[in-house]
Amino acid sequence: MRALAIVSGLTVALATGAAAQSPASGTAVSPYGMVTGDTSGVEGIAAVDQATPVATDPAADPLKRGEFVVAPMPMVNPTLENGLAFVAGYLYRTDRNDAVTAPSASGVAGFKTSNDSWGVAALQSLHLGHDRFRLLGVAAYADINYKFYGIGQSAGADGVSIDLNQVGPAGAIEGLIRIVPNWYIGARYQILRMTVSTGSIAIPDGPTLPAQDADLRTASLGPRLQYDSRDNPFYPKRGMQVQGIVSFYDEAVGGTRNYQAYQGWINSYTAVGSRHVFAWHAGACGVAGEVPFYDLCMLGKSQDLRGYSVGQYRDRTMIAAQAEWRSELWWRFGGTVFAGGGEVVPDFGALNWNDALPGGGVGLRFTVAKRNHVNLRADYAWGKDSSALYISVVEAF
Repeated sequence: MRALAIVSGLTVALATGAAAQSPASGTAVSPYGMVTGDTSGVEGIAAVDQATPVATDPAADPLKRGEFVVAPMPMVNPTLENGLAFVAGYLYRTDRNDAVTAPSASGVAGFKTSNDSWGVAALQSLHLGHDRFRLLGVAAYADINYKFYGIGQSAGADGVSIDLNQVGPAGAIEGLIRIVPNWYIGARYQILRMTVSTGSIAIPDGPTLPAQDADLRTASLGPRLQYDSRDNPFYPKRGMQVQGIVSFYDEAVGGTRNYQAYQGWINSYTAVGSRHVFAWHAGACGVAGEVPFYDLCMLGKSQDLRGYSVGQYRDRTMIAAQAEWRSELWWRFGGTVFAGGGEVVPDFGALNWNDALPGGGVGLRFTVAKRNHVNLRADYAWGKDSSALYISVVEAF
């Protein structure tokens, strides 16, 4: 669980069409269900994943400067329990005469849950020069409580856990530049200071808090590659999004631990008629070196696989995929049905789809920002011996 992901996922939803894509290292628990929304970074921070949308509402003025998104909402989360979350943001174009570039965003968010977890975050994303440049900045602070099941898919399947508290500040900056149509390259820097503790009594043969990971400052710098042909960043009907991120954690850039994290994913969208979309997501991550337990690959993030508590299944390698049918039903209401599977293992050579964990479910949508088609999302998902309800802003991927 990454503290930054927890709260930045909320604000990132205002700036990205995939409120959390999958984090490479670890997990990100967001009030969206499970982040890591962009979770696009190892920290669970979503990057500027927007494309070049047309106005969603045909009746809207295409040159209208901006649109507010305000969403106080119940927070239902299989990891952080129940509570209240709040998102407030403004979507706008810096050039009043530009009707096609994805909107920039300024936003703040916060949440508080019944297990005494809370967090706050602020985000600024910019699309400049007719989307030639994409900039992102996130700052967050969180104090979260969650269950730790140990490392490995078998540890997660055993279902034995201890309670952990993780607290600290985090921040990230990212810049991308378009090199040819739809292709972007850039870099991301992120830093966080995490303190982890437990009050649980030791369980015989049960998980224990890795003492070497209890008090760390980690920092990373690494390249990012992105392909983005989506027609709308918040509710794509056509196009594809491909991401590749490498994060080098090192003392040279401000951390106290050296390791590497790699992640990549593909999102694809196909319109079926005027009111339906078939979407699918495939993602993978891997880590190398002396990785803190909370930066391992984790299954259960909404964009990868719904129906599991994020962090119950974690290891050094993860692969997951899911498909979703989305329909606009009536007025601002819509619905979805989805299914997928995933697995965590020590390395890619150990992958065995016979051990893959299944997940699927149904969802309801309500459009809270009509011009940019920003949806409030409620999903109920089933996994193997588990189920989860998610309430959040924007689509899972």
